[in-house]
Amino acid sequence: MKLASVKPLTMCYPLMAEVAGMEKSEQVLPYYRQCFVCGEPRLGRLGVRFKVVDGTVRATFTPTEKHVGFPGIVHGGIITALLDEAMVWAAYAATGQFALSGEITVRFLKPLPPGQAVEIVGYLVRRQRKVLEIASEIHDENAIVYARAWGRFVPAPAEMNEQWQSAFHEGK
Repeated sequence: MKLASVKPLTMCYPLMAEVAGMEKSEQVLPYYRQCFVCGEPRLGRLGVRFKVVDGTVRATFTPTEKHVGFPGIVHGGIITALLDEAMVWAAYAATGQFALSGEITVRFLKPLPPGQAVEIVGYLVRRQRKVLEIASEIHDENAIVYARAWGRFVPAPAEMNEQWQSAFHEGK
């Protein structure tokens, strides 16, 4: 199955930037059933579905007790996986190609409690010839930021992109 074409991002958008009174244009992104973050919940995956909204990649997630590392705190590995996934999808939305994480820096700003609904946002910062610089963050409806990440991603080889695109399912 070939992925539906994703309209590339044409510019960077700062996190949390929303223009009052403007309608949002949304494009749901595909998912891979076996992926830990976007895969099927019935397979033990998180089931997070990303979409492109006004130039940023966004998804919502509510962690549960099964996602904690210490009592009352969501595991840093779960948070990092969510941030990484947002950046991979931001790369895809910007270029139409998948990219691989080369370097990720995560800043944990506030402990995320289970049960707290959050939004994960990712966006392209800079596009160089062989490297994409991408950022992401996790925040709640009150704009409280729990974690931010910045990363460098390298485009996946063309044959990998073709193989991976055939394994994805249309988002819903």
